[in-house]
Amino acid sequence: MDKKSNGKLIALAIIGAVLMGTLFFAVSFLTGYIPAPNSIPALVPLKSFMGWFLLIFCASLIIMGLGKMSGAISDKWFLSFPLSIFVIVMVMFFSLRFYWEGGRTTTLDGKSIRSVEQLSEFLNKPAATSDLPPVPADFDFAAAEKLTDAKCNKCHTLGSVADAFRTKFKKTGQVRLIVKRMQEFPGSGITAEEINTIGTWLQEKY
Repeated sequence: MDKKSNGKLIALAIIGAVLMGTLFFAVSFLTGYIPAPNSIPALVPLKSFMGWFLLIFCASLIIMGLGKMSGAISDKWFLSFPLSIFVIVMVMFFSLRFYWEGGRTTTLDGKSIRSVEQLSEFLNKPAATSDLPPVPADFDFAAAEKLTDAKCNKCHTLGSVADAFRTKFKKTGQVRLIVKRMQEFPGSGITAEEINTIGTWLQEKY
């Protein structure tokens, strides 16, 4: 294979990678992509674009190289086949590991989450701020739990919204806000006086 053919293959790899990356970049917005509050709106899908570009481009180069290698050792295909698979897996693993070293999920303080343990630690850490008043010394948590179970399980179960509650509201100190939204929902049965009671139990015990 001459240099001109190599150039065409490399150009084809680049064009294919750009088209695929652009497709995923556009689809990220068409599917309702909403950037995180601490991120630049176009930066996250742009990172995805670069990830796809590098993946497809590197895979194309590997295939081209393996084609040359197979041509050179065509009489030893039983060696080239497993070696090809090994090279592809290793290159993809290390390239993606290097590219995404910072993590796909970034918290408001700029730290990255890359494991279940880190996610659990993040969720269990108390919020820096809260829109609820301080917990009274004589607060009845048992009664508050019964009230929460009775009122918050009417339209949905607590378990069905647990992840959204803990990540979007509890971690950002907006528990009272979400309880007030539930109180304003027709048929909720939550009174204005019960907002702080339910919110306090959710904040401290859930």
